Amino acid sequence: ARYLAVKEVLCHLIECNKDIPGISQINWIIHVVDSPINNAFVLPNGQMFVFSGLLKSVTDIDQLSFLLGHEIAHAVLGHAAEKAGMVHFLDFLGMIFLTMIWAICPRDSLALLGQWIQSKLQEYMFNRPYSRKLEAEADKIGLLLAAKACADIRASSVFWQQMEFVDSLHGLPKMPEWLSTHPSHGNRVEHLDRLIPQALKIREMCNCPPLSKPDPRLLFKLSMEHFLEESEKEDLNITKKQKMDTHPVQKQEQIPLTYVVEKRTGN
Repeated sequence: ARYLAVKEVLCHLIECNKDIPGISQINWIIHVVDSPINNAFVLPNGQMFVFSGLLKSVTDIDQLSFLLGHEIAHAVLGHAAEKAGMVHFLDFLGMIFLTMIWAICPRDSLALLGQWIQSKLQEYMFNRPYSRKLEAEADKIGLLLAAKACADIRASSVFWQQMEFVDSLHGLPKMPEWLSTHPSHGNRVEHLDRLIPQALKIREMCNCPPLSKPDPRLLFKLSMEHFLEESEKEDLNITKKQKMDTHPVQKQEQIPLTYVVEKRTGN
């Protein structure tokens, strides 16, 4: 059932965007992997892998349309080849850097240290920022593809707000963005919110049916406010109950202990 649902959304996206040459030329194949991993990825040949953990995080078809559109964008834009070319170029520069170090001071220990420094600089100054740039680009194009398929593209922002809320609910530490290969959830929300007005215009140009009036972003915000209020009330009630429960327990413990002490003193 999960496979059929994903396939139906993907086929609809492809049909609505068949005017784009890159999309119609690729033989798209869906694979749904039964795994709790919250992820999806696509190969340059159109083989798309969606993990069931991601499907459990998606709340509606509109969010799924955006996520599949994001993966389609990666393949159509040739991000895999682009990233590989960047890696090869940086490796070539690294070889030049190490050759210069060896020419100045031909020592193995210094060469190893230089290689380690060069690899870290390459990773955090070039590879990861470039990967984040490609992800942001795929978000932008994926949003437009979902808009042409008449999805409620406002749900794209809600998905990343959900991910951010779940992480905070589980107490997961916020990793600095410069350490990650992907933009942070918060930055993705801001980026998509800036792009949504333009994508809504494209949606209108495609003669899509009008969207329902309640903005899912507003509904999510109100839901989270209500959730936090209820959580605070529940925590307050638990604290009061614990105080009421501990008071009689202290009395029960004091009475027999006092009795024992008095009895022993009298004896």
